[in-house]
Amino acid sequence: MMTGSGSGPETLVPWPARGLEWVPPMLHLIYDGQCDFCRRLLRICVALDVRRRLQLHDATHRAVIAAEFPVLAGADFDSAMFVVTDDGAVYRGFFAFRRILRASPLTWPLLPLFYLPPSGKVGPRVYAWVARHRHRFGCTSE
Repeated sequence: MMTGSGSGPETLVPWPARGLEWVPPMLHLIYDGQCDFCRRLLRICVALDVRRRLQLHDATHRAVIAAEFPVLAGADFDSAMFVVTDDGAVYRGFFAFRRILRASPLTWPLLPLFYLPPSGKVGPRVYAWVARHRHRFGCTSE
């Protein structure tokens, strides 16, 4: 990738040569580790994570999650997954899934489906329905 605002060749220096390479943040994904459906879906997400930005955390290890992510105190891990970024931003359910999609260039073609209207209203409802009925999709944790 080349950058520069001037017209001379000296301004067209690749980013890494200038030490300005941007590294995307880590995404800490907290999920129901006893749910087969969730684990299958996350295996796909990890396979698509070419930048290796996802770190998975099993929510059934409550004490570990409470210690590492105090911002999630009282969170209902049985009804939704959560993503916590290195800067402390928290995403729940549909919005967590949408944030995961942004992490990998392989999933970028799906982003319009998750960001264009009315996805912000429809997406959380679809996610909630799937979460409530996940036993139909192979979850045996309930």
